[in-house]
Amino acid sequence: MKQTLDGYVGRSVAASLLASLAFFLCLTILLDVLNNLGGYLDKAERQGMSTGELFAFLGGYYFRQLPFSFVTIAPFATVIGCMFAIARLMAQNELQPMLFVGRSMVRILRPALLAGGIVALAMVACWQWAVPRVALEVAEAQTLLGGGDRSIQRVILEERGASFAGLWIKAYDPKAKRMEGVSLLRRGAGGDSVLVVAKAATWDEGIGDWVLAEGVERTESGDVPIERLGAANWTPAVVLQRGQEDIPCELFSYDELLETRSQRPNRKDVAMALHRHFTYPLANLVLLLLGLPFAIHFERSSRIERVLGAIGMCAAYMLFDLTCQNLGFNGYIHPVVAAWSPTILFGSLGVVMFSGIKT
Repeated sequence: MKQTLDGYVGRSVAASLLASLAFFLCLTILLDVLNNLGGYLDKAERQGMSTGELFAFLGGYYFRQLPFSFVTIAPFATVIGCMFAIARLMAQNELQPMLFVGRSMVRILRPALLAGGIVALAMVACWQWAVPRVALEVAEAQTLLGGGDRSIQRVILEERGASFAGLWIKAYDPKAKRMEGVSLLRRGAGGDSVLVVAKAATWDEGIGDWVLAEGVERTESGDVPIERLGAANWTPAVVLQRGQEDIPCELFSYDELLETRSQRPNRKDVAMALHRHFTYPLANLVLLLLGLPFAIHFERSSRIERVLGAIGMCAAYMLFDLTCQNLGFNGYIHPVVAAWSPTILFGSLGVVMFSGIKT
């Protein structure tokens, strides 16, 4: 009987949750299309794209953007989908027999909490593997829709120690692994300096170095043409990572955030993004603990009032979360405190509300 009831409640929750996710994803795409369609058509006309080609391009663009949209809307779609599922069971008087056979309300709602946990794990997997995989393609598509080129502008790499090496790149094309406007300055421990300049440099996997176009090594004795940059440690992955420092850290994977955190320990945005990669998936459970009590009622009351109460509680969580983010990014509070405060505060409130559900 327990397995049958769990399966019945779980199927109802899963159906509502999937419908809620699909609705919010489609709504996000539709609003973006309607808001930017005029600009997209103008840019497509300037770039010689037909209307059919534009919509095919937009279809691929929004398909790649699905991981970004999912990790953004998942907690709110989860709580709304689960609330509608439980409210439907309440309206059809299907929870009362479950209570009559001796099951507690918390036990009945366990499939909804399990669904929230599954969505949280899906967000973690999406951030680790899906989002970083398509981040560059989405950035390129956004640049193309904006009418610009796809290269990363003004990349700087440095190595300091007994000697110094600094690489300045005017533009870098990650897809072609090609740097434009290259300048490399090396200064030894004795003070002697060497400057290498080139019109362009392309990565050669065979030799593991950058092949220069019109490369010249400038020293005190004169200019000498050279074919290789001699900077094998600055691979395309390193150049891309450094060039992505202007990309929002929310699009990084856990591994990228940990690596960037070790290299840039003073960056508050990296610390905030790293901890929010753990706290934001937990928002699925926090919002369920806050929202599900509004779906359970045995006395006469307006359904609109309960829905508005749940929406108000979620809005309060979101407002407090955004406030903590701004304070953390601006350095008013520690990033760890800013990232975990909403989860701890509203999570504690949610536990109290959920444990106090009437039966």
